[in-house]
Formats: sequence, C-alpha cells, structure tokens
Amino acid sequence: MLDLDRVITAFDTGLRTLLAPAHSARAVPGAALAEPEMTATERDLAASLMRVNHTGEICAQALYQGQVLTARNAEARAALEQAAAEETDHLAWTAHRIDELGGRASLLNPLWYAGSFALGAAAGLLGDKWNLGFLAETELQVEGHLEGHLDRLPAQDERLSISYAYDESIGQ
Repeated sequence: MLDLDRVITAFDTGLRTLLAPAHSARAVPGAALAEPEMTATERDLAASLMRVNHTGEICAQALYQGQVLTARNAEARAALEQAAAEETDHLAWTAHRIDELGGRASLLNPLWYAGSFALGAAAGLLGDKWNLGFLAETELQVEGHLEGHLDRLPAQDERLSISYAYDESIGQ
C-alpha cells in the first residue's frame, strides 16, 4: 500500500524539479576557468549537448522519485534518495551551464519526467532487488552516454569537459 505522505512528497519533488531552479550543495566544476572563445556554431553545439544532459538529469530525478515511491525496504529507499540528491547537483550544474551558453532547457522535460517517473515506479513495484538493479544499470548507461558526449564537445570548452569528467567519475 502506498503511503499518502510519500505520494505528496513525490508530487512536490516533481514540481520542484520541473519548475524551480535546482541548487547545488557542491561548487560548479570548472567555474573558476575563463569562458572559452567559441564560434556561434560551437556555442550552439555545447548548449545542445548540455540541454540533452539537463534532460537526462530531469529523467534521473524522475526515475529515482518513482523508485522511492514504490520501494518497500527503507535501506533501498535511502540509497535511492541519496542517488537523487547527488543528481540534484548535476541538475543545477547543467542548468547553470545552459544559461552561460545562452541556451534553453528542453520544452519536453515534463513529458520526459512523467515517462521516467512511471519507469521508476514500475521498477520499484517489481521489488527492491529489481529496484536497486535498475539503479545500477541506469548509472552504467549514464556513464556511456557521457563518454559519447565528451568526443563531441568543442575542444576549447574545458568548463564542459571538467563538468562531464566530474559527473562521470565521482558524481555518481
């Protein structure tokens, strides 16, 4: 049986994820570096890659919140809540970099959130073993995605490279 408090909390978290700026508990990686000189095309590419990453962070929040809602075991729930907290930093960082690059977040983020939340809730309904396995596989997929983006970044944008490297290595 679902706990009404957890349902309300999940709904509130979803609204905050989609409508309120995320706040990072850690410093933005690469913030001390100077803004690189880039052509308009390179800036657009960097902004579009960061928009994809931002949407991925929106989806991560949704997955974890769906999983938290349906987790049966308090330890599994705590692990998922910790993963979501770490992803909040990434969400804030990607939004910050999109702003710096003059880009915008995806207009489809609410749809991505809803679908990801449903997937996370379904994983949780399968049981905590599946839930934690889904968490581990999600992190592996994110790692592969980030490695693919590193190859496409404008070479002079060290700020993005550092952000990706941080996200991939210790931000998980």
